[in-house]
Amino acid sequence: DIGMENKGLVPELNPLIAQLELQTILFHNAVIGISDHDAKRQISTNTNHVAWLTGHLVSSRYFLANVLGLRVQEPFPELFAERKGIQKHADYPDQQALTKDWDTISDLLLAKIKMLTADALNEKLAFPVPTGDTIEALIAFIAHHEAYTIGQIGLYRRYFGYPGMKYA
Repeated sequence: DIGMENKGLVPELNPLIAQLELQTILFHNAVIGISDHDAKRQISTNTNHVAWLTGHLVSSRYFLANVLGLRVQEPFPELFAERKGIQKHADYPDQQALTKDWDTISDLLLAKIKMLTADALNEKLAFPVPTGDTIEALIAFIAHHEAYTIGQIGLYRRYFGYPGMKYA
């Protein structure tokens, strides 16, 4: 049950924790049933495909986990690390491989976020993000970025004739 376990050390962070917990579920709801063939199709040559969007979401959670000090290795750094864009001629893994680490990294990341202190949240980043230059700003940006990316997968679902993403 989302919302019942949102007990971070810093109560002001609880809405972001709730959003990340929701997106942990919505990720599965967005990618479920999309065939490997469709996951590698693009709407145009200027767009990302579902396989890239899927891997990028997982990579982004690994990125945040590492910034927070967890020292975890993402599964496909050659395709996604350092915020790599889609590579036109790369052979992206199948959806099962791309999604398999989502729950593991999500559990580790959310547990870490719930233990962050106010001082940790106010630590300055070596790089700014659109929401600011602190750890808290990075968490907020990643939460937004995930919603944006899951929405793109939702658009692909409808474009390819799959049922819309479910919130339940």
